[in-house]
Amino acid sequence: MLCRYDSQMNELPFRYIGQTEHNALFHYEKFKAEHLSGTLRDLKIHCSNPVNFNDPWDCKPWFDYESIEDPETLEKLLTFLRKQNPGGLEESRLNIYENGIRAKKYERINLITSLSETNIATIAKRRIYCLTPHPDSTLMWSHYAENHKGICLEFGVDNPLFRLALEVTYPEVYPVWLPHAFEDENNKAIQMILTKAHPWHYEHEFRLISLLNNDLDTPLRIEDGCFTLPPGSLRSVIAGCDADYDAVRAIVKAHLPDVPVKQAIRLPNHFSLAIMDEPVE
Repeated sequence: MLCRYDSQMNELPFRYIGQTEHNALFHYEKFKAEHLSGTLRDLKIHCSNPVNFNDPWDCKPWFDYESIEDPETLEKLLTFLRKQNPGGLEESRLNIYENGIRAKKYERINLITSLSETNIATIAKRRIYCLTPHPDSTLMWSHYAENHKGICLEFGVDNPLFRLALEVTYPEVYPVWLPHAFEDENNKAIQMILTKAHPWHYEHEFRLISLLNNDLDTPLRIEDGCFTLPPGSLRSVIAGCDADYDAVRAIVKAHLPDVPVKQAIRLPNHFSLAIMDEPVE
């Protein structure tokens, strides 16, 4: 049965994992014994702070300067801001403020800069868990799993948390973001969080995105920077081809003995990896 929040997600203009053919998602990370033990013991996954993402455009969207040079677009923006009026300005002062923006380009640039910085700061309050349907990506093992010395966690998507994973899009041209061009603030934030530059498309990323309102009864509720894993959602732990398989396996078996421990291996005659149920001797 879908909870109320699931129903809301189905109505959003984004593609979630249930609309794809994928039945599992994977998360690459470094192998740290204490960290993995905590994940398995507490059944919690630690989310990323978008401020620390390695792509300088990721989750740092900037509203478009040039668009508001069109008078009609500028008036739509000013109408949007007037309805909000976050500073609580009186009518006379609001008129002076708006006329200054209409008259001077540097005021328009300052306005866009201020709105962009505020928006980025709001997005930075969310937490994100990054996933992919591909456990055999050489580049992702290299970038996110300590040069193949790390691990990859496999999750099923038939549970309340991971079925809320949303697919990232990779446009070749930077989007024209405008503050007033979204029906609501949540849609605006999610669309921006789900937009990355085209060179990253090989990751085929899905994201779990925390809410700003932590009072809602939803699996996306964050606690100490973590999501709580639904029972049985962790399907396996995969050790990288240069990882210490025995060390990884010992930790998994100590906490969740029924969870399989697999290993990525280099195929001898191909530039590719295979995921094996048992280590290769």
